[in-house]
Amino acid sequence: RSGSLRQKAQANLAAIRTLKTVETENRPGAPEEKAVLVKYTGWGAMPNAFAPQPSRDWQSVAGELRDLLSAEEYASARASTPNAHYTSPEVVQAIWQAMEQFGLKPGAHILEPSMGVGHFFGMMPETLYPGTKRTGVELDSTTARIAATLYPDSSVHAKGFEDIPLPKNFFDAAIGNI
Repeated sequence: RSGSLRQKAQANLAAIRTLKTVETENRPGAPEEKAVLVKYTGWGAMPNAFAPQPSRDWQSVAGELRDLLSAEEYASARASTPNAHYTSPEVVQAIWQAMEQFGLKPGAHILEPSMGVGHFFGMMPETLYPGTKRTGVELDSTTARIAATLYPDSSVHAKGFEDIPLPKNFFDAAIGNI
């Protein structure tokens, strides 16, 4: 995603505020809210937001994060910084094209084991939609809840992949950029 780290941090904070609103009101995300949620990039490039003594540049972001997130959510987000990485749309599209060339058809059972906010689900070719079932796994609780709000027709698990009891020989394909 283009933009400075500060812009990404502000987009992340806006997404968290939007998620909290949708959850508090116990309703699906509206299209304009999903447009905010999909801009969440995680904190992989911004560990400064979790520094015990953040630099002046990061103090406002760090303070708002502490205010917005519960202690558990904050710990989960902080723990995600080494592993939260953005995958460009060009890479996502190329992987989907390869999946189709490998013979993936509509009606498949698809697993994304480290889904982030679900860009692979969001960019799945429309030709694959009929009957396809999508299952995603995301360790960070906030990121997983954003993915579940963006893709309510998918099954999203907010746990470590190793902690999800998935059926053997069920999925036709696993997709992602781990």
